[in-house]
Amino acid sequence: MKAFAGLRSATGTGPRFALLMVLVVVSSIPTLDELLQSVPALLGLRDGREALKGPSGCLYAAGFDPGSSDPQNLLTALTRPGTLHQCIGDHTLVPYRGALATVVLLALAAGLYWWLPAARERWRRMLPLEAVDPDGALRAELAALCARTGVRARLRFRVDPTRATSSASVHGRSGTYTVCLHSGLLPRLGTDPEGFRAVVLHELAHVHHRDVDYAYASTALWRAYVLLALLPTFAETGWILALALSGVTSPWWPGGAAVLLAPVLVGLLLAALVHLARADLLRRRELFADRRAVAWGADAASWQRPDPVGPVAPWLRRLTALLGTHPQWAERRRALVDAGRLDRVSALAMFLTGVSAALLYRSLMTLPGLSEGAGSLWITVGAVAPVLCLALGLPLLRGARTAGGHGPSAAVAGLWLGLGLLLGQFVSSTQYRLDWMLPQPQYLCAFLLIAAVPAVWWSQSLRLALALPGRGHRWAAAACCAAVTATVLWAGLRWWQAAGENLSLGIGDRGAELAAYYARTVPGDWHGYGPDLSAFSTGLMVLTPLSGALLAGVATLSMWLVPLALALFPGVRRTVVGLTGTALRLRRTLGAGLVGALVCGTGLVLAQVVMGQSRPASPKEPAGPFVVIHMWWVTVTVLAACLLTAAVVAAGARRHWLLRALIAAQVVQLLAYVEVFALFSVDGCLGPLNTAFEVCRWRPRNGLIIDGTVTSLTLVDAVLGSACAALVGAGLAWAVRRLRGRPRTDEAAATAPGPAGRPPSTFLKAGTLLALGLPAVVLVAVTFPQAAASDDSRQWQEAADAVRKQRGPAPQARTPQTRAWQAASWLNAGGTRRAQQINAASLALNSELLKAAAGKRNADGTVALDEQAFHRSCGTLGQRVEEARDYFPVPDRELQRNWSAALDQLHRGVTDCQEATVPPKGAPHRTDAERERLFTTSLNEIVSAMRTFGTAILDIKQAATSLPE
Repeated sequence: MKAFAGLRSATGTGPRFALLMVLVVVSSIPTLDELLQSVPALLGLRDGREALKGPSGCLYAAGFDPGSSDPQNLLTALTRPGTLHQCIGDHTLVPYRGALATVVLLALAAGLYWWLPAARERWRRMLPLEAVDPDGALRAELAALCARTGVRARLRFRVDPTRATSSASVHGRSGTYTVCLHSGLLPRLGTDPEGFRAVVLHELAHVHHRDVDYAYASTALWRAYVLLALLPTFAETGWILALALSGVTSPWWPGGAAVLLAPVLVGLLLAALVHLARADLLRRRELFADRRAVAWGADAASWQRPDPVGPVAPWLRRLTALLGTHPQWAERRRALVDAGRLDRVSALAMFLTGVSAALLYRSLMTLPGLSEGAGSLWITVGAVAPVLCLALGLPLLRGARTAGGHGPSAAVAGLWLGLGLLLGQFVSSTQYRLDWMLPQPQYLCAFLLIAAVPAVWWSQSLRLALALPGRGHRWAAAACCAAVTATVLWAGLRWWQAAGENLSLGIGDRGAELAAYYARTVPGDWHGYGPDLSAFSTGLMVLTPLSGALLAGVATLSMWLVPLALALFPGVRRTVVGLTGTALRLRRTLGAGLVGALVCGTGLVLAQVVMGQSRPASPKEPAGPFVVIHMWWVTVTVLAACLLTAAVVAAGARRHWLLRALIAAQVVQLLAYVEVFALFSVDGCLGPLNTAFEVCRWRPRNGLIIDGTVTSLTLVDAVLGSACAALVGAGLAWAVRRLRGRPRTDEAAATAPGPAGRPPSTFLKAGTLLALGLPAVVLVAVTFPQAAASDDSRQWQEAADAVRKQRGPAPQARTPQTRAWQAASWLNAGGTRRAQQINAASLALNSELLKAAAGKRNADGTVALDEQAFHRSCGTLGQRVEEARDYFPVPDRELQRNWSAALDQLHRGVTDCQEATVPPKGAPHRTDAERERLFTTSLNEIVSAMRTFGTAILDIKQAATSLPE
């Protein structure tokens, strides 16, 4: 009960202050590390070529060209993604410089936090109460006010003689606070005692809410960050810009201007974000302190003060109000009159939270151990989810029915959060892009849905959780809903990391790779399926990132199963939260799902009819291409039916529209799997609708194969896609109502009476829950282990490599300086080491030859060879050759041609050497004379290849030596 009461009295600003402070701390590590690394090079204290030996050197070795475009550089880097990842991991040092500098920054911030209150008292020359209260009346009044509020913190009261205003302030740290009374406030104790009490109670409310610590800690940390990190970053970027404009030749200018100026853009965004967020939080804490003071007995008439009016335009006054740390008196009066004003979700707060999350994620991605993204995502979600849950949950805990429940407020809050994510992602990504604009920026709009879905789901499911009869049940259900909300937000961000970002960079079309893969693995004529493969490739890129993530499967299962269980829980207080007639509307929801399943079945039949036109004319022709494309359009049909059902249900529902849309779409999804299984199990019995068989027979294995593929692609994405479709459907319905002049407000939706009906029996509730939940749980338990076991990444990589070989090598760098950087980086990142390993293996083989030549000769002049030793030596050399072939291609085309030819010749020689010494099993029989000739030929091949190999290495080193000093 104490925890519940504490949440009811909380302001909700704590998590937002914590998010800002975490963002500043995490951002300082890469920023300071970059400063400490680049400033000595700019000043000429260190050789600039050292940068070619670190992670940036791995990029140059892979073929990165600052004068090229982002898609081309990304495709070049993906030529050897595993090698690039390993290279960066091997050369990434723990940023101890940035970490140590951040420790210094934190120490400075801690010193400021500890020193500011004392310094403020010294600067203001504050006086103790005894100096201005000889009769003790003031102290007695203050003691009475402290006793009324019950504040237990250590308080001191001081008087500021330099301020003649009738106001006060509070400062301090760690439970020890000082309330500073302005000299103009003291006469009000005799002339206006109620006004005096209102001012003091307002300051005591700050102490009660513990927001003084947040304000001082964030102020100290931000000042330290500006002093040590932000201003030096601006100075460094200004120096680089001055060098560029002065005429210094560099491949990075002007093509890499976006990357060079990115620190300034990110720094400006961070500065604006922190200032706006701190100002918004400080204004909000003032409003909460006003409300607390009135609750303690302060006279509301004390807030009847006029705002200063000057020759300022209204729009400019509203803009400057966003920058101020204190709200205007008119706003404070409105907050006191309107009890639910502070409970409404602030669009500015959600927008700033989204920007903070995007910047935090990008900063985390630069830290060792977090560059993979899993840890970065969870830390980001862990910082954002409490803000989202408290912003939308506290109004419900306080009983504000119209805040963020069934109406557009939760969706609007989510959209503002997504807009912040969009802006933060766009600006922060300039640190890693050469182009100012993304090739496909429309994919950034996915952030609107990524944020709005968990926001609306949390708001609507929490209402169901709060309707449970027992307090323990309510808390357990709310905690479960919060966990699901955080996981759904993680799933959306994980999808963007795996697919959305690549789509926005314009590399989402993998039709050529798919064609190469299926042409090699599936026999048949693939001509004429170009558009289908293009849609297939983009669709797979959208659907597959979460198809093997078990956590995403559990989250999407919970998105509809948890609300269904809460709605069917016995004893739900439906009249409290406006759920009258839930059972009847649930029956309507299930009925809508059945209708959607019929639509899906009709669509599957139509797909059979349309695809039948491209079916092979003869049963003897390979039907593989037809089956694969047909399976894809079956998947699209299932997804379309789920999304359409969700959009229609959400558009027509009055309350809990997202939850009902998800339940209806799940009914469609489960029945669609049954329809797909039945349709392909009777393949051959459908006449013109047959797919691959002509003989009528029951084939459950065929149905399971097709159904398994469709399930793996849609089990997660159908739920998330249905949630997005529900948002779109509800938004379109709201827009239509607005155009028709009949918008439905939150209050109308929450208080509208539902249709009367007899509640369902417990047996019917349990049957409904089991009928829907049990098959879904079984599908999750069966599908995800199979998806994890079947890893086709190697086959996909081979297909991609084959296509890239057909396309030819990447375009050569435009400038000689870049080509020299690439050659030097190629050698530093592993080329030299692999060349040395090949030379060492070749010398070991020569040692075996010299050892054999020095041995005792036979009567005919020949020597006996240790075949096993030569087999091992040739095998070692062959292994080193394979390692070199798996390394980055040489960025220069001509050099790569010589390097590849030498490795191919070596590979042929060592292969013949091994076959001559120890013939493999199943190889054709060779006589001793034939083996001897093959062995001699292989040695000559190896010697010739080593000469070519040495020449290739010398050419690469010569290209690298042209690097300017």
